[in-house]
Amino acid sequence: MKTGIKKLDKLLSEVPEGSTILIETIGTLGEEIAASMLRTHKENAVAFVTPQLREKFEKRFNLQKIEMVVLGRDMYQEELYQISHILRNLPEGSSVGFFLLHPLIVFQPSSIVFKLFSELVTIVQEKKAVMVVLLDKRLIDSRSLAMFENYATYVIDIIEEVKGFKITRGLRIKKSPSGGTDFYEFEIKDGKVTIGDPIR
Repeated sequence: MKTGIKKLDKLLSEVPEGSTILIETIGTLGEEIAASMLRTHKENAVAFVTPQLREKFEKRFNLQKIEMVVLGRDMYQEELYQISHILRNLPEGSSVGFFLLHPLIVFQPSSIVFKLFSELVTIVQEKKAVMVVLLDKRLIDSRSLAMFENYATYVIDIIEEVKGFKITRGLRIKKSPSGGTDFYEFEIKDGKVTIGDPIR
């Protein structure tokens, strides 16, 4: 499985079927990475999104042909059982699923959301799919975050450092079968992600 971002593919190596990629983010950082993966696998991708993210994916990232399950329209945050039910019943060959955890963490305790996450990881392994999950790390304590990391196959950690008028964005592979990496500078321009050199 490829992400569609050359350097990220090199850092991750080959992502096997049954993998879960957890993107630990701040706010909306990381949506571009998810959009690139969905675009690369648009024929057999499914995204679980909020109404705002659906609009952004369709208009800004030009992802109209992706199947999308919308929180608050197709299902509600309180109906967590619906999420695993929908994922279990996806057609065979749905290779990339994208999932957004932070709307659920706002409404549910992190322990309940973790239980759902671990169930989704199991479903993805059974279906031999790949799931990409975005989680805003500001909404969760470090102990709970470590539990999520433990269940994921890969963990991509995104940082944003502000010094005066300069904003540095970095990306690091924290968990991967090929080992960890430094923080790499990354830039987002016109919805496209470019990963640069290690941040020193």
